[in-house]
Amino acid sequence: MPRDAAVTRIALPLIAVAALLAACGDHGATQYSGEAPPADRVYGQCAFCHDELATAMVADGGHGGLQIKCVSCHQDLTPGVVGCGHRSVPRCPDCHRAPITHHDPAVAAPQQCTICHTPHGSPNLLLIRTGVPLSDADNMTTPCTVEPDCPTTQLCAGTNAICGTPSRTGGCAAPIVFDNLDGQADGSFASATRPGTGLCEVCHTTTRYYRSDGLGEPHFTQACYPCHPHPRSFAPQ
Repeated sequence: MPRDAAVTRIALPLIAVAALLAACGDHGATQYSGEAPPADRVYGQCAFCHDELATAMVADGGHGGLQIKCVSCHQDLTPGVVGCGHRSVPRCPDCHRAPITHHDPAVAAPQQCTICHTPHGSPNLLLIRTGVPLSDADNMTTPCTVEPDCPTTQLCAGTNAICGTPSRTGGCAAPIVFDNLDGQADGSFASATRPGTGLCEVCHTTTRYYRSDGLGEPHFTQACYPCHPHPRSFAPQ
């Protein structure tokens, strides 16, 4: 290969890398580094009244991403006037039509799906709540107002009521960390070191496998959803 051609072959990739670094910075694009943006920059005037909620949403990545704004879900019912009821509160199935609810006390209500999910951001994957209310055999949760109302291993999950209207299912809840989809692993569907505390386990009281008491027959250890898909209410297929 001629010397000039060899130099050009090496130089062009280096120039491309240099241009990329110049555009993005040494450690990635500047808009995705450093501190989170102010809540009002992300959610506009909604953050002026709902600053605490908006700030938490920014910290946790919003509703599946910061590009989804408040007005994407909450339509203005009283243009030019703010106050209780000035924005609509949609049901999750209004946008998410494929998944079907699973043991949900709020089925068909605006709070449907919020027994497991929160619409306003979560440190967990897939908007899974950090406290999942536990329903009984009658599909009802145990009401609570403070932590002592619940067993010592549970917490009191609030309804996040706005103007007196609950925006999610409340009640005595199991604390949940859900940061991977591995299956039987800590922070996943079934806990490896604390059986009975995984996302899927905490509600199971009569199942053959992965019960909340940490017992049950041996079962598969990979992720649950390929065999128990959400659109089938997690029924096996």
